[in-house]
Amino acid sequence: MQTILDLDLDFFVWPIEYWPEGGGRLPEGECTHSRPDEVREFLETSCSLKRGKTIPGHEMVEHEDAFSTWRRWLHAGILTAPFDVIHVDAHADLGLGDGGWVYLLSELLALPLTERSEPRVGPRALNSGNYLAFAIANRWIASLTYVFPHRKPPAQGHEARPTDLMPLLFRDRNARTGLIELGRYSPDTVLRIAERTSNPPAPISVEPVVPFNYVPSYQFRFEGFTHMVVAQSPQYTPASADELLPIFRDYFVES
Repeated sequence: MQTILDLDLDFFVWPIEYWPEGGGRLPEGECTHSRPDEVREFLETSCSLKRGKTIPGHEMVEHEDAFSTWRRWLHAGILTAPFDVIHVDAHADLGLGDGGWVYLLSELLALPLTERSEPRVGPRALNSGNYLAFAIANRWIASLTYVFPHRKPPAQGHEARPTDLMPLLFRDRNARTGLIELGRYSPDTVLRIAERTSNPPAPISVEPVVPFNYVPSYQFRFEGFTHMVVAQSPQYTPASADELLPIFRDYFVES
């Protein structure tokens, strides 16, 4: 099985920004980022990447372009579906604070599978905050692992877990099931759900289950990446973090 390292520069920036204002970079005085040696240590120790042993990859500005990159690789035979994705990011990118899921769960899932790979793009369609859910709707992803920033173990009796998972995308509307199961709803029903005037009824149909796991960064170790994408995500990173981008280029060949 092929496994993609789906990496966002904001994984190395803290504190995490969830709701950036405007379209500029994060203010330098309000955040900081990992040192180059820390980034290289993560890539070589936690991800088992090696300089001189590059894998197919692509660098992008906005993370939503991962979707079109995977589509291009599939058409070119560089990638074969289904593939595993390990998403190393400060955000889950499954959709939460935008309206794209309304379009996804009603209009897109109503299409035949062969017609889903060219979705609309925008704030209420595919975007950088939800592109993984759209890849799942195309049945490209066999399993998804979310590696989120958490630099040290939590206090005893507490669990390190992400806070930006949308329950509606999971079996029994519960992210703790560890099973993403996209349900198709009628346009009227999905709007009532969005407006919180109705509890979600049974979906018209459901997509094949995709196993989902999350891992805090201090626990993550993996060996066997076959492809890699890297996003700059300028709204979620300060300009000074761009000094880290050349480091990633040591581990992939632009494809």
